Amino acid sequence: MAHSPLHFCTVDDRSTLPLAILQGLEQDRERRWQEGYVDGVQLKLKWRASVIRHTLNILPGETILEFGAGSGLLTEQLDRVLAGANPITGIVFTPKLADAAQTRGIQAATFLPGDNLDELPSGKFDYVIGAGMLWHSGLLECFRRIHTLLKPGGQILFFEPNFDYPARLFNELRSRKDRGVNKQTVVGACSEANFVDIDLVPHDIVSTQLGVQHMQRVQAKAILLEHCPLFSSACASVRVLARKPGFCEKRIPNLATLTQLANAVSVVIPARNEAGNIPGLVKRILSLYGPYIHEIVIVNDGSTDNTEAVLNGLAASDRRVRPVHRSKPNGVGLSLRAGYRAATGRYILSMDCDFVDLLPQFGGLFQAVAEGHDGAIGSRFSHHSILVNYPFMKLFWNRLCHVAIKLFFFSCARDVTNNLKLYRSEILKNMELRSPHFSVNLETGLKPLLAGYDIIEVPISWVNRTPEMGSSSFSVRKVGLAYATTLFGFWRSASLTRGRGAIQIALRRVWESIRS
Repeated sequence: MAHSPLHFCTVDDRSTLPLAILQGLEQDRERRWQEGYVDGVQLKLKWRASVIRHTLNILPGETILEFGAGSGLLTEQLDRVLAGANPITGIVFTPKLADAAQTRGIQAATFLPGDNLDELPSGKFDYVIGAGMLWHSGLLECFRRIHTLLKPGGQILFFEPNFDYPARLFNELRSRKDRGVNKQTVVGACSEANFVDIDLVPHDIVSTQLGVQHMQRVQAKAILLEHCPLFSSACASVRVLARKPGFCEKRIPNLATLTQLANAVSVVIPARNEAGNIPGLVKRILSLYGPYIHEIVIVNDGSTDNTEAVLNGLAASDRRVRPVHRSKPNGVGLSLRAGYRAATGRYILSMDCDFVDLLPQFGGLFQAVAEGHDGAIGSRFSHHSILVNYPFMKLFWNRLCHVAIKLFFFSCARDVTNNLKLYRSEILKNMELRSPHFSVNLETGLKPLLAGYDIIEVPISWVNRTPEMGSSSFSVRKVGLAYATTLFGFWRSASLTRGRGAIQIALRRVWESIRS
């Protein structure tokens, strides 16, 4: 297999970088992956594949380029996570590793040598991903090449060594190849290559040296540390995310493949001053899951913008859109109650107006109820979830709330406070909801579990609102007390029911939590 050298300019365009540097990076990374704690590495690569899927919200049929695919270890995990539904092109800079990648027999993957990079057509790929291939003097030219290969609106996601990771523990990566690369140079090169929405986030605080069993136990708990500024330097990697400007009309696949859910789902959405978000959300729900949708009940919670007019217009154009207009007093809890009462489908999908980017991930919820579960909750804190721009204090109080839930109620609960739930409709219709505001999400999460319904959690990711979506009315200070009051009410009611045994059960769960 012949290879001609690829030349990359440095960030200041004063020298060139031969293909040997990219080969060296690829080989160093493969050596770490294959000579270390192999089982732990495989688990971490599986998590990374899930992060790629959830962060980019990859739809079936979208195209992916892996830059520096090596022997195909990450490619294989990504193909499994995507169920072989996406064509993956792997660029391999080391001939020996290319041969190893081919032997994996990944049906959806095509591996090409590095000198084929220039031969790929411009604007071919929806996404470019990679690991450990960017930190070198040719960073700018790498970004430029990748930018050319992406479609308008296409995204990149790379996992690279964390600049702040202690050098004494990371000497093999703090080599001459990546000296002088820091957050400022990366953001500068990315911007100069005409990328936007650039985000560098610490990632991977869970060490493979713990072993698979302990990695699985601590991964969800470690999310809090990854988002804490004081501990970010302990993360071995940084997640690099950016987007090519522009828009490319995509073919929207039909994700409604479960015939038993045909015309069965009522979507209930509370909305206050969401006129700008509602049309796109409704269009995308119907595009992705149209055969499932019995109706979309959108509760206008006393909006002061033109939400009412927008809803009435949508209802006139599609009978499945059913507006419910409320006046004061306002409140998410009051809106959800009204929406649940109005819903007429066999199942109710409860969600928020800013979940448009998460819609491709709803398949797990539908699959759960199709398999016979009474309901499913979208969990932001599973092993395979990802949080994007999640405010640290909001995360802290959320995790504290769930510690209390685990100690006194359900030791397996990860995320019952998210307003992303798909239940049999009678569960929500017959539920007495007391909270008028955001803490109603705690009620809809805990009450079915306490009542003995078969509710499971499925992985889902969470993306903070972009400025274009407007601001949320959620306030940690205001909501925190309401959550605490609601949780105490649950505990008091359960304690009265269980009597003396309540304290013993709680203490036992404390001990079990400490052990795990």
